[in-house]
Amino acid sequence: MVKCEYCGKEVVLPFRCPYCRKYFCYEHRLPENHGCKELRSRFYVPRLTPRTPARTLTQASMAKPKFSDVFKMTSSTEVKHLAIGLAVFALIGFSMLAESMPIFLLKPDILLVTLTGMLTSFLIHELAHKLAAQRMGYWAEFRLSISGLFMTLLSIILPIKIVAPGAVKVIGLRFSKEDVGKVALMGPLTNVVQAVIYIALRRFVAFGSLMSIALHILAVLNLSLALFNLIPFGPLDGAKVFRWSRSVWFSVLVSVLAVWLSLSTPF
Repeated sequence: MVKCEYCGKEVVLPFRCPYCRKYFCYEHRLPENHGCKELRSRFYVPRLTPRTPARTLTQASMAKPKFSDVFKMTSSTEVKHLAIGLAVFALIGFSMLAESMPIFLLKPDILLVTLTGMLTSFLIHELAHKLAAQRMGYWAEFRLSISGLFMTLLSIILPIKIVAPGAVKVIGLRFSKEDVGKVALMGPLTNVVQAVIYIALRRFVAFGSLMSIALHILAVLNLSLALFNLIPFGPLDGAKVFRWSRSVWFSVLVSVLAVWLSLSTPF
């Protein structure tokens, strides 16, 4: 436990001011909220004070988090952001099917399976990041990105689809490079697993049928999400994994490509 330099409150995950290098609680983490004296000679634009989380994590729950407690570490704000993200993703999926497979629109059962699989690929990817971070004892919740949400909505009418409505935000003082890499890795791994499941399910349906095509599309979608997120650039998962372990990054990349090559076209 660390005491806030401003109010003296004991906190499990304190925040360190990048200017004065002191530790503060969530309410006083911003420089303007603790009257940082090092801002006089620096250019700084004050931000709106964020609302304090309704729940606080105890030292015991941070040290030994239980899987049953993971889903309790969420908020109504996260649920709303996830709902909006899923709705936008559904619109993207619907537009993709309308352009490439319009016959699916005439088959409600096939359309439902395909859209559900698309939403699952996005939801499980984000929840994997969240659960991995929370199991390590960090605060993690999904949040929408205004710019990402705008680009995603714009791509509905564009031939190139951009799916980046938001991401899981993780906060933790001892967030090491290894922890960052492991949390980032879980997202693409879940997409690879889902792709393998869809490939396996294709063996139980008639070859060349609409259901077989739908499962093929879902497998390709998950592999595409995994491959895109493994790009070692910018804020993508691949950059975080690459900085942590190049061997792990290369191994997962090879696995994605191997699964992709195992796909046989149903058309």
